[in-house]
Amino acid sequence: MLFVRFFITAIVLLSSGWVFAVKDQVPYATQVNNLMRYYRATPNIATSGALSQDSIQELAKHSFQTVIDLRNESEGTPAEKKAVEAALMTYINIPVSGDGVNESQLAAFKQALEQASPPILVHCATGNRAGAMWTVYRLNEGIAPDIAFKEGRTAGMNAGMEEKIRKIWCKGAKEGC
Repeated sequence: MLFVRFFITAIVLLSSGWVFAVKDQVPYATQVNNLMRYYRATPNIATSGALSQDSIQELAKHSFQTVIDLRNESEGTPAEKKAVEAALMTYINIPVSGDGVNESQLAAFKQALEQASPPILVHCATGNRAGAMWTVYRLNEGIAPDIAFKEGRTAGMNAGMEEKIRKIWCKGAKEGC
């Protein structure tokens, strides 16, 4: 009788979606392969460097729904768009140069995050621009600068880009950053 109750409870939980509650979450770095500089920024958002055909398949395997590409067209965005969409994921391109992140790019990024289905991957060629965008986004969300910059560096932002982000985004900050 106890087995029957357990079996019925398991079926109810499975059918209610309770067991699949983590489906919309990004995996931890130890759970993925073929992704350069992969970083789990939040339970729903990860960042990385360049994607290959293998890494796109890895994203699909882990149920990613959206890829936000911060590269420019000359870096291969049309081919990636085609590959990502063929893997049944949504592709969004927000071109960011090595000059840093500006207001319009941040606005487009925020809008993309609001409209995108999770899990979401944000990437560029090396993780540098993805880390910079993450830093600026977190600063804009009111996160303490030391935390925002640490997260950005962990996501791949290099020292040169960090300096640019500090010049652009910290000049008017009361507490500095």
